[in-house]
Order: sequence, then C-alpha cells, then structure tokens
Amino acid sequence: MIQNETLAAQLSAANEDTLTALANKGLYKRALKDIEGLTAEYTEVDDTIQITVGGEQCVIRFPFEKSTCSCPSRTVCRHILGAILLLKKEVPEGLAKPQTEEPQAPEPSKEPMVTEPSKESPKEMPSGKAVDEALTPDDISEIKSCAKHSLSLLGTLLARGLVRADSSVADALELAAVSAHTAKMADAERKLRALSGRLSDCINRRASFDAQAFTRLICACASTLAELESDDVTCEKLGVFRDTYELYPGELELLPIGQREVVRGEYQGNVYYFLNLDENEQPRFLMYSDLRPTFYSQDPHKRAVQTVIWGLNIPLVKMMYSKLVLKNAKLSGEKISGSSETKVALTSKAELNCPQLRKLVITDFRELAYYAGTKKDRLFLIRIHRLEDYGFDKHTQIFSMVISDRDERTVTAEVKYFAENKEFVEKIEEICGRINDTVDVWTMLVSARIKNGVIALNPIEFYDFIEDMDFHSFSPPSETSTVAPQYAHVLLNLLSEVENSVVRCVRSGLSSTVENHTPLLENIKRCGMSGLAALAEDFFSSTDSYRNRFDQDAEKSLSYASKLMKYIILAENKLGRISALHNMNNIEKEE
Repeated sequence: MIQNETLAAQLSAANEDTLTALANKGLYKRALKDIEGLTAEYTEVDDTIQITVGGEQCVIRFPFEKSTCSCPSRTVCRHILGAILLLKKEVPEGLAKPQTEEPQAPEPSKEPMVTEPSKESPKEMPSGKAVDEALTPDDISEIKSCAKHSLSLLGTLLARGLVRADSSVADALELAAVSAHTAKMADAERKLRALSGRLSDCINRRASFDAQAFTRLICACASTLAELESDDVTCEKLGVFRDTYELYPGELELLPIGQREVVRGEYQGNVYYFLNLDENEQPRFLMYSDLRPTFYSQDPHKRAVQTVIWGLNIPLVKMMYSKLVLKNAKLSGEKISGSSETKVALTSKAELNCPQLRKLVITDFRELAYYAGTKKDRLFLIRIHRLEDYGFDKHTQIFSMVISDRDERTVTAEVKYFAENKEFVEKIEEICGRINDTVDVWTMLVSARIKNGVIALNPIEFYDFIEDMDFHSFSPPSETSTVAPQYAHVLLNLLSEVENSVVRCVRSGLSSTVENHTPLLENIKRCGMSGLAALAEDFFSSTDSYRNRFDQDAEKSLSYASKLMKYIILAENKLGRISALHNMNNIEKEE
C-alpha cells in the first residue's frame, strides 16, 4: 500500500477525465492496453514514487504534470499514464481527497442552477459584458489566464519564426493544450494540439508540412484565444470536446465505396467511406475515421491496429465489399460514430454499379465549381471522360493528373508525396497508365475544394466498372455578384500576395522580415479593396514597429495577422467560387 497520503489521495481521485486532460484520449487508451495483466512494482522516495512501465523508468509526483519518464517524450507520455493507472490499483477505493482540496468542494456556483431562468439569459456584469452563469469567477479567471499564457507563447513563436523553432516549442504548445483541456477550452485545446503537431512536422522536416496551412492555423488559434481573454466569456465560446452524435432514424443502409490509409503528422490509421442508400437523406456520403496518435510509438512506421466495431467479429477493413445495415447508428454530419450501441443487423454482397450511386456521378465539372466552395473538402463522384496528362513534379513533390469532362472542361487532381503515402502515389500512377491503355469507363471518388480560383481535387478511390449512364445532369443556377467574374482572379492574386507576406513573416520571424509593402498596398487600394488595405497596413506597420522599437509587442502583430487572415479566407471563399465558375464557362465559350 502506498504510504504517501497526498499521492495516494490524488491517485484515488484520478479518473479518465483527469488523465485524458494530462495527454489525450488516444494515449489514455494506449496506456490502459499497455498495463493489461500487469501489477505495480514501485519504490517510494521522499514525495515521489518510482516505477518501471514498458521498460521505461517513471517518477510519479503531484501535480502529475511534473512526473518524469526516461523515454524521449518531454510531456506526459503513455508510460506516465500507465504508471498512474497501475499505482491507482494500490490505493483503497473511496480514499478521501487531500485536505487542500476541501475548500473548493462546497462551491454552489460550480453547478448551473437549472431552475433559474437566467441560464438562458446571461446576467450582466457592471461593465455591460455578458457572463455565462455556468462559469464561476474562478473558472473565468482560469480561462483568461490560460488564454493569456497561450497567446504569449504564440507571440513568441511569431517573433522568432519557424526557422528558429525547436522541439521545446512544440512541447510547450502541447502543455498549453493540456492546460486548455483542464480549463474546458475545447476549441483552443484542439487548435493548440494541431499547432504542436504541425510544428513537429516542420522541425522534423516532414514533406507533409505546409507553411500556408500552419499560418492559417496559428492565426485561427490566436483569434480563438483572444476571444476567451476578453471580458465576455461564455460556454459557447469554449466549444465542445466531442462531436454531438444524433441517433439515425430507423436502420442505416451503407454501401462501402472507399478506404484510405492516412498519415497526418502524428496520427495514422484508416478512413472508411460509405454511401447512404436512402436517397431522401443528406448527406449521402458518410465516413468513419479510425485515426490513432503515434506521438510516443516505439516504431512510428508500424501500421495502425485495425479496429473492430459495430459488433463485427473482424476488422472493418475486411467488410469493405459488403453492404451493411446498422441499427442504432449515430451521426454527426457526415461522420459515423463507432459507438458500442451501434450494431450490424445485416450484411450482403456490395454492388457499386447500382442506380443510387450512378445518379451521383458528376459528368459536368461546373457542378464541382458550384458546390465545392460551400463546404471544405466535400466528397464527389466524378466521371473521367479523358485523362489529359499526368506526372510527378520532382521540385514540388506533387503527383498530378489533369482530367476533362465531355465538354473538355478540365480539373486537376493532386497528391503530395511523402514517405508515408508512397504506396498510394505509386498506385495512382499505375491506375493512370491503365486509364490510358484501356477503353474502360473510369469514375473517381474525390474530395474537392477551390484553391486560388481553380478546383483542386484529392483522389480517394478509382472504379472501372460503374456504367456510364446519363442519370445525372447539371444546370448552373444564375447568380448575382458585386464582383465581375473576369475580375475575380485579379483580386484573388492580391489576396494571395498579402497572405504570402504573412507566411514569410511566420517563417522568418518578426525581426527578420524586411519588405517594402507600399506598391502592394497602393495596388490594393486602386482595386477598391479598402477593407483589405486597412487590415494589411495595420499588420505591416506592426511588423515594422516590432523591429524598430524597444517596447516590442509580438502579440499585437499576431492580433493584426489574425484579423487579416480572417478577411483573406472569407474573401477567398467568395471570389474563388466566382472565378472557378467563370473559368469553366469560358472554356465552353471558347469551344
């Protein structure tokens, strides 16, 4: 039995929520699996407990965040979580919490008063700012403190730049995410963890790193944190930790249409794609993601374990040729839950060459231009009328294929090459050769988005057996816009120039970026984009001030960058769709 009463009490109080907050859900589950069948063999030294887990030496102390492990991790790893779980078994159940925590227990304001009507109408503070009654003053103080610390961390990263960042910064972001979880800042935690992962990609020089995506992410994270640091903090602004899944009415009939092995930074696993055979329900394309964290895996190249779900006796990957009927299915948008309550009621042979699927195949690429901008990475089935060109660019490390529809409108599908998806790129290259060498009708499952005013596709699956039938037609609806279609690409180029300046600043740091932005600002003003000009001028002026003044304020520059990036993204979404449709229509007119 553990002799240290304080540690024993804290171990007794530790549960899934508190341990998940120390790291993440994936590591918690991994730790549970690691300690199956093990017993604790430990030594108490002063205020610590020394224990060996998975061949690593762990020193457990309270707070648990200060525990250490001999593995390469600088944060709470699976070994520390496993050690805590093992030691917890050595503590008698029901052990009281330490005396230091007792004053916090009787706080009546920790629970929302469900009988009070004011829960729906937030009370007013003297400053006139609204406060959510579900949050106590201590909660709000913790949230603001965490947001302030995290903003300071992001400001320091911007000031130094990616070129000077090291693994300690990624670890600091991960710890900030842990603090955000403890403060119930769900959206902030999610973005901080994503930043930590993407920064690790940059530090380790992984080909999957994208400086533009990182810049957008750091700006979005700063914007979220700035809102939480303000006076009006509400539960709505904190976000939710898990997606809300709703019970699907009746039975869900799924047709498997694709599967991808995915590696995203420190995550890997499989994504499974399905068609909802009920034509009256939306969305028609659904997916189940089985991605696991690999932060502390001894072998990062080892393939992820395949999950068995929905009461199946075999992994889901082996059921991708069978139609599935689910009972008690739960959905969150296009995502299917792996809930234990969901069961496969019936299986039968899958037939992809069916009317329900053929009706969804797009043969007019203008439809991609119209709908791709309504949702990020939306799924489509498209007909490949002709493969115009394909090949691998050694400089950009991108494999691309140019395909056309029946009216010679072209779109480009791209896959960025990196070590983890080598097999997938080689598979696509082989398929492209087959498309050119055969007369078969080919269909492709893709995710689509609009990038720089043109459609960009990400291929997922290919089919050579779906019949070519004219079930699907498209007539673009008439739209009114304040921007002339032929002028949209000019404005998009200006947005791109401004964003590239922000990206260079994030790369090099505030102190190292020296550019003359006067011509760009004048050009923006001549094009009538006064809002963009004002936001860009604020950001550029703040970067100049940072280099030339002693009272440097990197967080101020970060705030300006966040506002500027928000404007760029909104304008790009609107102009991108106009430009993409215009390009498609121009091809038709030229013909």
